[in-house]
Amino acid sequence: MKGLSRISVFGLALLVSTLAVAESIEPSAKAADEGSRGFFSRLFGSDDGDKPAERASTSRLAPVESKVPAASKATSQPPIPPPAASAPVRTEPEAKAVPQVAKATAPTPIASSGEDPYQVLKRADESRGNLQGIAWNVAIESNEKGRTDSMLYDIKARGFNISGINIAPPKSKGQKLLMLDNNMWFHKPGLSKPIPISLRQKLMGQASYGDVASTNYAEDYEATRLPDETVNGADCYVFDLKARNSRTTYDRIIYWVDKNRLVGVKADYYTLSGKRFKSANMEYGSTVMIDGKERPFISEIAIYEELMSGDVTTLSMTKPKLAPLPDFIFNINLFMQ
Repeated sequence: MKGLSRISVFGLALLVSTLAVAESIEPSAKAADEGSRGFFSRLFGSDDGDKPAERASTSRLAPVESKVPAASKATSQPPIPPPAASAPVRTEPEAKAVPQVAKATAPTPIASSGEDPYQVLKRADESRGNLQGIAWNVAIESNEKGRTDSMLYDIKARGFNISGINIAPPKSKGQKLLMLDNNMWFHKPGLSKPIPISLRQKLMGQASYGDVASTNYAEDYEATRLPDETVNGADCYVFDLKARNSRTTYDRIIYWVDKNRLVGVKADYYTLSGKRFKSANMEYGSTVMIDGKERPFISEIAIYEELMSGDVTTLSMTKPKLAPLPDFIFNINLFMQ
């Protein structure tokens, strides 16, 4: 019995020593398995052969897990490293963000003052005939090469349509002009029907037929804002106007608009090729009531040729009267009567 007891004690001690050595060699593995397996299962269990494979799998995949998105960790399967092709996918949003930022910060064609060119031009147009109904006289005087010619028209305008009749000199009396939607017709006594003419056709001296009409720069031209300038002591907006179609009086205009009064005070006129061929200065000595407020109205346009030789054509606008105008005045079928 004593021998058997010694053997039992010796065997128990040997087991304890074996366990102590195993624990000192693999503390992490023991800690990982402590909660799921009992003491004797660790000692005698048949799944000991699986532990090395589990530990090897854990040690190989641990570094990869830290790179896998959270959604992959939530699955029951071991995380799989993303393929090499996925690297560009993660950077793709950053590449797309670059043009978006550039687009948001791109400069606008409007200058820093924040004024809308369309609204500025619209207000300036109102002081040159863009009204619901107005009548005035336009006297044209041309001084070229020492010769003076003159002509007087009675003009009626509604919006951007005009109807004009020549009242002097006697040789031109009774001649008529009609403009509807940038289309113009000419008629004189003895003609059976009106003749289509261009707004660009010369009327007298440096004046074109379109110069006696209302301006519609806000609609007829594409405006680009240029640096502000001063004209005769007045701070002015400056616009580069390019015609939207070929039915306008001029292809291109550099236009100065008084900031305070919102009226056009100067213009340079260019051909389609970019050559300046004449310029003009405007005066506003008349006033009209617009929306219950007194506003300046065009009284004179002085047009100079490019060479500035002293030749000038002056359009004087007098006796402006605001009044509703009937439709028949702008009816082409009644134009010849």
